[in-house]
Amino acid sequence: MSTKRLKRNDGNGQFTRNRVFEVAAEVFHRKGYDNTSMSDVATAAGLTKAGLYHHVTSKESLLYTILDYGLDLTESNVVKPLEEVSDPLGRLKTMIDLHLRLVLEERNLEVTGLLHECKTLSTADRTRINRRKKEYVRMTTTLIADVVKKYNVKDVNPKLAAFALLGMLNWTYQWYKASGSNSREEIVKNFQQIFLRGVLGDGRVDGTTQQPIFTAFDPELPDVK
Repeated sequence: MSTKRLKRNDGNGQFTRNRVFEVAAEVFHRKGYDNTSMSDVATAAGLTKAGLYHHVTSKESLLYTILDYGLDLTESNVVKPLEEVSDPLGRLKTMIDLHLRLVLEERNLEVTGLLHECKTLSTADRTRINRRKKEYVRMTTTLIADVVKKYNVKDVNPKLAAFALLGMLNWTYQWYKASGSNSREEIVKNFQQIFLRGVLGDGRVDGTTQQPIFTAFDPELPDVK
C-alpha cells in the first residue's frame, strides 16, 4: 500500500508535514479511529479533502504514517540521547524521564497514544510497526538487564520488567491532563521512584553483603549525573 509522506507546503494552507500528523492523531484520539473520516482530518488540518488526498491515499495509510512518525519521535527523543549516558542506572533513569516527557508533551500525546492502534493496518504495515516496537522493547530490556547485573539483583526478569515499565509509561496518555494537579516533572519523579525502587529495593551491591540499594533514611534515588 502507498504510504506517501505529506509535503511541507503545497499552497493549500500553510502547514508542516509533522503538524498534519499531529492534528490527524488528535482527531483519531478524540473521535476514535473508526469514527473519524478523512473530511474530519482535512477540516482540522485546514486543508480541503482533495488536498489531503493529494498526499495520503487512504485513512489507513495516514494511520500508518502517524504510527511510523510516533516511532521516529521515540527514536530521536529517547533512544539517541541514551547513547550519551554510560552508567546503567543513569541510562534507565534517563529513559524513564525522556519517555514520559515524550508521551506527556502536549503535541505528542495523541501521536504516542495511538501506538497500540495497529489492528486496522495491512499485514505488511502492521509487521513493520510491530518490528520497530519490538526493537524498543529489546532496548528497554537491555537497560534493565544492565542495572540488575550491576547491582546483582537475582529475582527480576528484565523482559517482564520491561513490559511492566512500558505499560506504566505508555498508559499515562489515558489519564494525564496538562491542566491537572500533577505536573510532568512530578509524574516523572514519582515513576522513577516507583519503578527503580521496585527493581532495586531488595538489590545487593555484591553477592555476599545484604546491603540494600536504598534505605529508609535515603528518600531520594542515587544522584545520577
